[in-house]
Amino acid sequence: MNVYFGKECIKVDEASFEQFALDYNQISAGGGVVRNTEGKILMILRHGIWDLPKGKQEPDEEIETCALREVEEETGLTNLKLGKLICITHHTYTVFGISCLKNTYWYEMQYNGSETPVPQAEEDITRAEWIGPDALPGCLETTYPSIREVFDKSI
Repeated sequence: MNVYFGKECIKVDEASFEQFALDYNQISAGGGVVRNTEGKILMILRHGIWDLPKGKQEPDEEIETCALREVEEETGLTNLKLGKLICITHHTYTVFGISCLKNTYWYEMQYNGSETPVPQAEEDITRAEWIGPDALPGCLETTYPSIREVFDKSI
């Protein structure tokens, strides 16, 4: 499996992953690749980088519930339909001197409504937009490698 360190990626085999992860504070998160009825994909812009909506799992929360909640919170959309698990990505970061390993569970989601996405400003999200197939390659050029992995596995 791939583990991302910023824009760098290393491969860790499944047998070694548990040992590898012991060196990190592990965090579980959920997110989604949301498609609307026009086939567009919902993306967010945070700190000038295109991303997918996602967030940390709460204690005693099912990961599927987390994924739906976080997408709703970060985009303002409701009535999302959860689909299948696409993949789990792994990336590291440091916060307050603590090395963290975030394991994000990515789900397919469908949106059939007419609400306009609203970016969650308190999470530093400045845009939440439906991205069509023509514009998607440009967004993927400026996103994180782990997000490109999600798209590689979902398309």
